[in-house]
Amino acid sequence: MKRIISVFICVFVVLISLAGCGSKTETQTQSRVLYNLDLSKYVKLGDYKELPVDTSSDTFKEFYNDVITSDVSNNNLYVKKTEGTIAEGDTANIDYVGKKDGVAFEGGTASGYDLEIGSGSFIDGFEEGLIGVNIGDTVDLNLTFPEGYQSAELAGQAVVFTVKVNYVTTTEEMKPADYFNELGYDTLEDYESNVTERAVKNYLLDAVKANSEIKKYPTEDTEVIYKAYKNMLSQNIQSSYNMSLEDYLKYNNQTEADFKNTALEKQIKPLMEEQLILYAILDKEGIQLEDKDVKAKLDEIVKSYNSSSVTAEKLNSFYGDYYFEYLTVNEKVTDFLYDNASIKS
Repeated sequence: MKRIISVFICVFVVLISLAGCGSKTETQTQSRVLYNLDLSKYVKLGDYKELPVDTSSDTFKEFYNDVITSDVSNNNLYVKKTEGTIAEGDTANIDYVGKKDGVAFEGGTASGYDLEIGSGSFIDGFEEGLIGVNIGDTVDLNLTFPEGYQSAELAGQAVVFTVKVNYVTTTEEMKPADYFNELGYDTLEDYESNVTERAVKNYLLDAVKANSEIKKYPTEDTEVIYKAYKNMLSQNIQSSYNMSLEDYLKYNNQTEADFKNTALEKQIKPLMEEQLILYAILDKEGIQLEDKDVKAKLDEIVKSYNSSSVTAEKLNSFYGDYYFEYLTVNEKVTDFLYDNASIKS
């Protein structure tokens, strides 16, 4: 049903971490990569203590607003309409059934599906056919699958999609006063205080990265991360489109060399820069990283899903415990930066 997109943007955020702690004590967790690194060979740390933060400045306000926007996006906190019509850029919640010669075909039926109009996620004519449709109405879309569609049974075939529009989520963000309780905060002030703290940490991390210099990237770790990225992307493609990564690349007229180069330059190396810096601070300050800390982070994330089907074993299997170690390191180091910053209200 879906048209294959050229890039999975979000996959890189769950890449394995670069673990290069070279001065662990007996109480600290062992390295979860092939070897330990002397991080001084790869990163030159700039100033990271007593960094000034003026929370009333325009620059800081950009970080503050970014946190708000992230909360809205991650929790789908957009204004929902139950009246009116669908417009380009709206996200329509729909039920649909696709039929060929009057018979529903496999993969062509869904309920409560959120479709961004204009995203190009569905075959030509589907999203365009919903523009102007009244919310609450049901329409029939007479469409034709492209000749090159991956399903031989549907390629070039005429079909009818019966679509019911349940509601529309607009691009207009809800106001914090309308959703703070939904995110688990007792008061708006509690939420705003938390947003400020997260924004300060993001500001500090950005400043530390700007102050520091990456000398080079560790070859073996780069390759380890790329292989993990490739494996996770392969799983996503197989699960979403029932096709191999090799076929996916052919469909998008890409060689694996092109794919690897793009992944390294656009996703993996930028993430590694942050990892190198955070682990370097962890080592230099002697901040302990224990197995129990990583397990606590994993348990926290499992709990956040609020689903019995999501277990620590499943998350570890998919992401690798490297990822949860990195989340733990990120939290410990940004807490350290926050506690040692010069914050002006």
